[in-house]
Amino acid sequence: MKRLFLVLALLLALPAAGLAAPADKPADKDALPTGVELPVRVRVAFRVLNVLQVAEVAGQGRLYVEVTQRWSDPRLRFDAVEAGTGRVDRVGDDADDYLKTIWTPGLSVDNQVGDSESRTVAVSTHANGDVVLIERYEANFRFRMNMDAFPFDRQDLTLSFSLPRYAKQEAILIATEADRQLSDIDEALSVVDWKPVRLRFANAETMGWNARSYSRLNATVTLARLSERYLLRVFVPILAVLAVSIFVLWSPGLKEQDKGGLIFSSLLALAAISFTFEASFPGSISLNTPIAQMISLGYLYLVAVLMLEVALSGRAADPQARFHVAARELKRQIRWALPAMMVVICIGAAVRAIPA
Repeated sequence: MKRLFLVLALLLALPAAGLAAPADKPADKDALPTGVELPVRVRVAFRVLNVLQVAEVAGQGRLYVEVTQRWSDPRLRFDAVEAGTGRVDRVGDDADDYLKTIWTPGLSVDNQVGDSESRTVAVSTHANGDVVLIERYEANFRFRMNMDAFPFDRQDLTLSFSLPRYAKQEAILIATEADRQLSDIDEALSVVDWKPVRLRFANAETMGWNARSYSRLNATVTLARLSERYLLRVFVPILAVLAVSIFVLWSPGLKEQDKGGLIFSSLLALAAISFTFEASFPGSISLNTPIAQMISLGYLYLVAVLMLEVALSGRAADPQARFHVAARELKRQIRWALPAMMVVICIGAAVRAIPA
């Protein structure tokens, strides 16, 4: 009888043991790390390995970046003496397979366009539970660009990192001083007309669909356009076309029809230059840039030169005409006043666009 009760007790104990077994296993990989203070701090370091393309009008850029994430998960601790190492490194497919079995923050870039390409990944797990995840990939990103200072502009390319799965009470993104020292921009870029200036971080917040606040970390890459490469290609053609007005104003004995032909030819040349610039440097004419201002004012300037020259030439040449003396004096003054005013306006538009 005692044996029968013992067998029944064992049979009843087996289901209970089966239910209690999973409690001894590591927590689910989708659950936040246990044994750490909330919110879980995910440290981010960011390196720009290359800038492959900057499309100002489209507001996009193609970057090759390296993103390093660090966090602590006590569930991943192991005995360094027993393992014979204090850190386990995994690269490539081994790293991807391992990441599927552990908790990861799920870092994403909000302004990334399309999928990542040329992706490589490496992950290191330390004996104390610290995890270091390094990803290198190439992708397109959407940026807000300002062409008002072209070709003296600087563009801030901001990548917005976030954790869409966790509110800021659960996990946050930070960049410590050590992470900032590991973050930089490669000096040799594929885009030949740009040079790197600086990289800076800024913490922000974003609202989710459930009206909860989520942590965001903005990494801003500042690029400066090499404006000296545009001086001969941009400013010299404009000045050469506008210089025709000096010939019209100062050339003695030039007939009115010849003056009109020169001015109208200059207007057509200026229009051709504007189309050429827009094709070669997208956004230089269609947006509010100093080049667009110069060309727009150039049309008005050339028409004003022609109208004043034609209106004053007849009265200045006829001594019997009314206001003969005033017409001669006014014509003498506008010879230098109009070109000087146009030069001052062009220089002012260019200088105002130069960043401080």
